[in-house]
Amino acid sequence: MLNRLLGVVPRLWANWLALLGTTLTTIAGNAILIITVVDIVTGANPYMSTFGYLLMPLIFLLGLALVALGLRRENRRRKRGGAETPFARAYDTVMQDRPSRRRVLFFGIASVLNVTLISVAAFKGVTYMESPTFCGQLCHSVMKPEYAAYQRSPHARVACVECHIGEGASWFVRSKLSGLRQVWATFTGDFSRPIPTPIHHLRPARETCERCHWPSKFHGARLLVRNIFRSDEKNGRVTNVVRLNVGGANRRSGRYEGIHWHVAPNVRIEYEALDDKRKVIGKVTLTDKGKTTVFLPSAKKVKGGKVAERRVMDCVDCHNRPTHIYDTAPEVAVDQALSLAKLDSSLPYLRKQAVALLRRKNVEPGRAAQLFTRELEAYYGKHYPDVARDRRRTIVKAGQELGWIYQRNIFPELKIGWNTYPSHLGHRQTTEGCFRCHDDEHVARKDKEKTIPQDCDLCHEVMAEEEAKPDVPVGVLRLGRM
Repeated sequence: MLNRLLGVVPRLWANWLALLGTTLTTIAGNAILIITVVDIVTGANPYMSTFGYLLMPLIFLLGLALVALGLRRENRRRKRGGAETPFARAYDTVMQDRPSRRRVLFFGIASVLNVTLISVAAFKGVTYMESPTFCGQLCHSVMKPEYAAYQRSPHARVACVECHIGEGASWFVRSKLSGLRQVWATFTGDFSRPIPTPIHHLRPARETCERCHWPSKFHGARLLVRNIFRSDEKNGRVTNVVRLNVGGANRRSGRYEGIHWHVAPNVRIEYEALDDKRKVIGKVTLTDKGKTTVFLPSAKKVKGGKVAERRVMDCVDCHNRPTHIYDTAPEVAVDQALSLAKLDSSLPYLRKQAVALLRRKNVEPGRAAQLFTRELEAYYGKHYPDVARDRRRTIVKAGQELGWIYQRNIFPELKIGWNTYPSHLGHRQTTEGCFRCHDDEHVARKDKEKTIPQDCDLCHEVMAEEEAKPDVPVGVLRLGRM
């Protein structure tokens, strides 16, 4: 039986077609087997699954077809009385020599082991290239700010590739080709500082964000509670309470409403950006249930502005910092830290001093905590000696927290400072969010009385505005978010 099997082997090498087919079939078969085992052990991987279960079977079948063609050609050659091929003669010579057979056996076993090791290494390599560690730390000098922001974001447990690439082989290949250029730019230092945003060739949000965040599931209202602290001795606190009309599909009426009406299935909003940052919005075209309305911007917006981009609105036009979130201003960061008790509001004038420290320039981020601690100790030692003596640990803790706030927002080597990357979500301390379109200055082409409104009640209802004791239940304040 073994002799018969071995007798077939030279026929698999009879000509270049059979040899190529045998090689492809062997490699593809090993790859399918290895990827199956690795998937069972480590869990499914979308890209390796595509490679192992779609591409490799095609190569395997192609190899079998080539083997069949090669054998057919060999049979025809033999019927015509052709001479023995060089492959067959070499095989016969090797099989008649015992040391040569051992070397062939060793070579065969070693080849199988090598293919296995290379396949596992390739799988691990692709898996590593999809990890946040690879994205954030391999290109450390470039991605350090984004990686730091990512680690403290709501999506910190979502892999970078799930949003930046998504599913499918085409985007995977496209991203890797783009990645080669980016890696080269990192090694040579030939990249922009800061990294420009927005990313104009990002995959549409409907193919990434909406895998988890379904527009039809957005519904109802949410309470947003923000504590704002004064720069007085007692760090006096006032509170804003807003009822956000998040909206979405109304289960009773079946209609879309609220803020997420913009991404309803029967709504399409196209706009022209008059700058690369998408801050100045030109013509807006709304198609709602088949009816199209064109809104034109005011003359002062259009003046001197050329159309930089035409775009269909999706999630990232508002949620432009869904993961890589920076604090928009020192005041916002300090208010949040005070609200979460990471800074002790009982320290006199802490809010005022903290904001002043965070606004300092030419501070090395790695030494910011040490510097801020020393400055706070000096301030309280001069103006409040008793506080400096009795509450030193609290002051040191405040200095450490301010150092962390500074370190996660300021990156001098990449020219990143406060508000380098503004958020377009809402309109707090910015005119670049909702008011880019909702400015009452985009007028309908056919109805001059109709504009894109700036009516506050469309999106939210103010329940308390900078009130020391808002008339809302205490539980609401505890459940609210900054």
